[in-house]
Amino acid sequence: MPDEVNNGTQTEETQVQVAGIKNSNEGNTYSVMPPRMLHGRRVIYTNEKEITFGNVLRVLNDALKVHAQNRSEIKYLERYLRGIQPILDRVKVYHDEINNKIVVNVANQIVTFKTAEFAGEPIQYISRGSKKSVPKKVEKLNSLMLSEGKQSKDMDLAYKMFTSGVGYRLVLRDKAEAAAKAIEKKEPFDEAPFEIYIPDPRNTFVIRVNDVTKRVIAGVTYVFLDDAHSKVEYTVYTDNVTYRIRGSVLSVGDIIETTIHNFGMVTLIEYPCNAVYMGAFEVVLPLLDAYNTTMSNRLDGIEQFIQAIMVFEGVDISREDILALKDLGAIKLPPAMDGRSSRVYYLNEQLDQSQTQTLVDDIYNTILQIVGMPSQGNANTSDSSNNGAMIIKNGWWNAEARSLETEGSWKEAETQFLKIVLKICKDSNVLDGLAVSDVEPKFGRRSYEDLLVKTQSFSTLRSAGMPAIQAFTFSKLSKDPESDAITFDAYQEEREAALNDISTIGGSGSGGSSASYGSGQEDEEDESAESSGSDDGSYAVCPVCKKRFKRKGNQIYDRDECRRIAQRQNRNSNGMRI
Repeated sequence: MPDEVNNGTQTEETQVQVAGIKNSNEGNTYSVMPPRMLHGRRVIYTNEKEITFGNVLRVLNDALKVHAQNRSEIKYLERYLRGIQPILDRVKVYHDEINNKIVVNVANQIVTFKTAEFAGEPIQYISRGSKKSVPKKVEKLNSLMLSEGKQSKDMDLAYKMFTSGVGYRLVLRDKAEAAAKAIEKKEPFDEAPFEIYIPDPRNTFVIRVNDVTKRVIAGVTYVFLDDAHSKVEYTVYTDNVTYRIRGSVLSVGDIIETTIHNFGMVTLIEYPCNAVYMGAFEVVLPLLDAYNTTMSNRLDGIEQFIQAIMVFEGVDISREDILALKDLGAIKLPPAMDGRSSRVYYLNEQLDQSQTQTLVDDIYNTILQIVGMPSQGNANTSDSSNNGAMIIKNGWWNAEARSLETEGSWKEAETQFLKIVLKICKDSNVLDGLAVSDVEPKFGRRSYEDLLVKTQSFSTLRSAGMPAIQAFTFSKLSKDPESDAITFDAYQEEREAALNDISTIGGSGSGGSSASYGSGQEDEEDESAESSGSDDGSYAVCPVCKKRFKRKGNQIYDRDECRRIAQRQNRNSNGMRI
């Protein structure tokens, strides 16, 4: 579990960090940072069991002391991600004129990959249980999330979470008067009765109770009201009340507004990246710095070799002669005297590039293994390994295992998010009768792989009598099992109805006897009946194309193509039905 920091006296280190918030530059100009050893964000606790009007200022003031340290570390990680890394402050003692400062931004590569691999595909909701009314309600819930652009906000949240070690989602109720006004003016309005926001982790935190439950009793987010960051407005979300407070970065001031919302829960939700609140690349910061140093030294070695010092041994040469040497590119050496020869050579020692490359590859592969990323292009693809073996061998299963770890903490936070959303939808009469236990988030990673195996699994599950929604889910054939299951069931019902119509019409045409289409004898009878030129003047409806046509004899179908389709469907229905 993360470090449990209780609110106590303010240490000297904390005071420095708090002051750093006030004097920090939030613009595009950054100062170079010294290397830091980070070990995850601190959890903020309070001994109060409930946040009230009487204690909110004191609890907030104590929480800011711990949050200041987290904010300083999150700023460091975000700047590191942007390429503002300690190598840029590199100082050389010798040959300081050759000082390459190379930033190989592997941190950005790690966060980008983690975000795309985890939340690149939409995170859909699927139904749980066997209630027949649930799937359509869950489909409605997915439509509401789509209207709010939840996928892009999930990507934003995941990016911040993998960078900072923690992310936050804020859910608020739509303003009823705005929607009513839009309806009155017949203007487009937001169909979802809630709004989703992704606040900045630097300016956001939650406060937990210091007991065995560790439950969240308050969520805080704030904004700076001036460029000097001397004025701050805090918003504190509790179970039933929202407080707006004015103050500074060092202390809180007065409560300027109190709003009762009666949600019964905190609407600011915390999404930890893992159990210790560490970012995706935070654990390999020393290796990332070593990687930058090695690449910088490598270029220094090449440049120093090119700009090596020329040594004149046994030669008395003047400044003018050296300048002439640079212009002409040649020099005349004096003859050997007293057994001593004259020579000119470069004083250099070339860096062994092969050994350096071995070190670079070793550092890079170690980074990938620790953070759980697949190997990049070094695997042997000419062997006979199947797809599953290649996934394990190249490290993709390691990446999937890390995503499953993150998925567990994400689902826990998503449950709290769903509680708030479903309550808002119920109060707004948009979606009712859907419980949190009826819904489960579904991650659509790698749904495009092994399609043949997935389709065969789906067919087997359906043949065993499993409902379509569960067959889609267990076989991982669909990215949106809920919607695809509804479409599949509707198609099956329409197909069975068409087959029943065919059987009914066939039975009446043969004097009431039951017809078994699909046999060769009946096919021949249909063809002979439909090919007869008799015209009884009656009309019928084709059971396949649903068109009304003038019947000739015992004609059942409008066209020959319709008859062949019906015969093919009938043959399939006599076999294994999916």
